[in-house]
Amino acid sequence: MATIESLNLSFNPFQNLTPHQGMRELIWAGIDDIKEKIDRIYTETIRANTKQIVLNWGPYGGGKTYSAYYFIQQKKEEDNLKQIYIKSPKDGASATDQLFRAIVDELTFEGIQNQVSNIVKTIGEEDFVQFLSPITSKEYAKAIALLSSDNEETIQLLNRFLYAGLTKAELKKVGLAKEIKSETDKIKFLTGLLTCYTWNDTVVNGRVVLWIDEMEDLIYYTPKTYKTFSQILRELIDNIRDRLLLFMNFTLSEGEENTIELILGGAVWDRITRKIRFRQFEMHDAEKYCAKLLETAKINKQSNAPFEPSTITEILKLINPSVLIPREINKYFNSLIVYCLDNDINKLNQEHINKWIKDYSHDN
Repeated sequence: MATIESLNLSFNPFQNLTPHQGMRELIWAGIDDIKEKIDRIYTETIRANTKQIVLNWGPYGGGKTYSAYYFIQQKKEEDNLKQIYIKSPKDGASATDQLFRAIVDELTFEGIQNQVSNIVKTIGEEDFVQFLSPITSKEYAKAIALLSSDNEETIQLLNRFLYAGLTKAELKKVGLAKEIKSETDKIKFLTGLLTCYTWNDTVVNGRVVLWIDEMEDLIYYTPKTYKTFSQILRELIDNIRDRLLLFMNFTLSEGEENTIELILGGAVWDRITRKIRFRQFEMHDAEKYCAKLLETAKINKQSNAPFEPSTITEILKLINPSVLIPREINKYFNSLIVYCLDNDINKLNQEHINKWIKDYSHDN
């Protein structure tokens, strides 16, 4: 009976058609120029404490989401980075609220507590509020400082303050005058929270890396809501002074760069410091991509099994050049591996390949 091991593979490197957080194997294959660009952007942010706004754009399945997961995993222990991955809000009418909640959920209430407590213990509550007030507001700086409290009731109230809101009596109990209500309030408060992960060299010396994926969903917003969301993004970008790396992932076809500019608005567009285009592969890119994935998964590295180089090229030629992208390549090679397992094939030959091509073309 054929097994994945009998095909000279320790695992199927093509099985993940859609990337997801927590993937077992995060292998960078192909598009080395993009990897080098993103690596360099991380390095510059870390070394110079700069603020960088990066636009990643290209076709569906071209590697943008995978890049986010890959770099979040690769850089997770590096230079005190706080990395956050969220998807673009789906409902334009509540986009700011969704953005606020998504980032807070990624930070986690307990994580925010620990971060604030460490700073307050280092510099004291008075200096904490004084430093943060010009960045957010004095009222929100006081609210964030309260997260360092040892009082269990105060912490429970602050949890509700963050997620659901408090009554006037409860606000008075913790000594706060206002809730987080308006879109501007949410961005001000969010700026304060994120600043706790950057602060300065002597206290935190951290950087925030924020990946916002699937931003093409803004196309479905009404003109009023995408203009509002663009203004909110601009405020967030401007209010965080430095030590911020923001990646915005857009899935759009060739020639639609003007659409991105229209959706984001001129103010956000002008703040973009780098643009990275994810293009479909040329044949040599696709061959390199397959070879790298197979090299990682092979048990016997000296053997060509399961696919001879000529077989790889033959299969790649079945794919329309206009969609020669990682996701489409994975579909074809995953199908062939599954075909081998289902048909008890331990060693591929041309007859097997021809039969698979015939069956696969009928299925598609």
